[in-house]
Amino acid sequence: MYNINVLLLIFNVILFKTTNSYTILNSIRISINSSQIFQSSCSTYSPIPLIDPITVDIKTLAEDLSACRYSSSDLVRWYLSRIDAVNRQGSHPLHAVTETNPDALEIANALDQERHINGSRSILHGIPILIKDNIATYDKMETTAGSLALFGSRVPRDAFVVQQLRKAGAIILGKASLSEWSNFKSENVTRAGWSARGGLTNSAYVANGDPYGSSSGSAVATSAGLCAAAIGTETAGSIVSPASRANIVGLKPTVGLTSRSGVIPISHDHDTVGPLGRTVEDVALLLEVIQGVDSRDNATQQQGIIRHQNYTQFLLGIEGLRDLRLGVIREGINITDERQNRVNEAIKLMSIHGASIIDPVNITISDDDTITDDLQSLASYNFRDDIINYLSELKNTTIRSVKDIIKFNIEHADKEFHPEYSPNQNVFISIENKTNMTTNDYIKLYNKTRLIGGRDGIDAILAQHKLDGLIIPDVTHEITVFASFAGYPLIVVPLGFNKSNDEPYGLMFAGTAWSESMLLRIAHGFEQAFSVRNTVRPKYAEQYGYILQLLFKIIEFLKKLKLI
Repeated sequence: MYNINVLLLIFNVILFKTTNSYTILNSIRISINSSQIFQSSCSTYSPIPLIDPITVDIKTLAEDLSACRYSSSDLVRWYLSRIDAVNRQGSHPLHAVTETNPDALEIANALDQERHINGSRSILHGIPILIKDNIATYDKMETTAGSLALFGSRVPRDAFVVQQLRKAGAIILGKASLSEWSNFKSENVTRAGWSARGGLTNSAYVANGDPYGSSSGSAVATSAGLCAAAIGTETAGSIVSPASRANIVGLKPTVGLTSRSGVIPISHDHDTVGPLGRTVEDVALLLEVIQGVDSRDNATQQQGIIRHQNYTQFLLGIEGLRDLRLGVIREGINITDERQNRVNEAIKLMSIHGASIIDPVNITISDDDTITDDLQSLASYNFRDDIINYLSELKNTTIRSVKDIIKFNIEHADKEFHPEYSPNQNVFISIENKTNMTTNDYIKLYNKTRLIGGRDGIDAILAQHKLDGLIIPDVTHEITVFASFAGYPLIVVPLGFNKSNDEPYGLMFAGTAWSESMLLRIAHGFEQAFSVRNTVRPKYAEQYGYILQLLFKIIEFLKKLKLI
């Protein structure tokens, strides 16, 4: 501990001389005489993070906590400090977090004591996680889907995935922003990430950048180091799209692998809950915890589910690419030559490391408008009853139906609408007025689209070429909709940055139902062979960036020498 304090004192002086700011210097108070306390609590009692929050992964955090380099209480304080500095303040506030858990520090203290006495519950013990604000937490925080209509309502219990996280010892640090009602309220919006409650979520890489999906806060907060990792939801693209734009890994699990109970729904046939992390290993570790059979979600009880208690066993590094057969989707891809060249580099590297690449492979492409309309029709049919079922369990609210939501929005139009980001509620109005789809109509359309996405789509191309997975150069490809139709998994991994503005983009991999183990293997092999995430840092998430980066490098060096 002496070495840490000396290091922090040196940094204290450097920061003071560099910034000449008494306020900053005064905020960095380090207790030199806390070594005796540190032995029992592991706390550094310093607001200076002994980690690089932009790059640190869950495994490193867990190892440091076990080695008593710092405590979970420290982690919570460091993350809360970052959230306070860049989430709603500064020249480019991110608006990625709607609120923080007022009990987070108390929970962290209890978990620190538990670790000291009984050891860790799991690798997630004491790790701060953000939860998308459409996932119920039975605590002092709100669950609103970004809507003021649900503000103040009380949920009956934690969502199943939150229960799983708490059992594993994870700290629910706060709620992440999202596109209001998971982008299911308005059409003709100019960008994602706006909600009446949370404001406009911004990219940490590009000024006023579109986070590009309803799990926007979860993705931006993870990329900006406001949490260790986050949980999001996807109906069609809402995890993989913002993950791609945020330079992180996002996994959309097969529908039924993770429970949706306690999640504000769009469609029970298409919704899924998944992890977002800075590495493939991070999402694998989270998936191990949040997956499971839930008595409140029939999809988790269906026959034929392939689930694993250990998903990290499939992370084989570069060697995992050997002998894989991967097909490249080219038709329907519309990206710049710059990005195309980057994709080709990645594919070539995977081939060098032993993967057999079939390039291109053809897939039956439907009319974009038709498949989008079909998915909208299916989701609209389900939403009307699904949202009633969810709202029926809430306390302290009069909102019980789509009609009630519409009425509330009209009465609070000055807050609930935005001319660019939420200009209307025509999706809700259409759902409320729709009478032309019968149950039989729905079943026919559902079966038709499931075949389009599954048997005649993703499965057909995998079988035709005996493939282990598909490579998709752009998350906007209709494979994302096919995966929604069939309930199939997707994973996206950082690929590169646009030269003009450093905006990130990712490479997506797709597979058949319950193929998470294979997708994680592919993604991990690619990530290890083509590691790019830390080559460009999120410019709008840095506080005294160069100075802190220097400190983090010194800390890592001293850790390797086992001096701290």
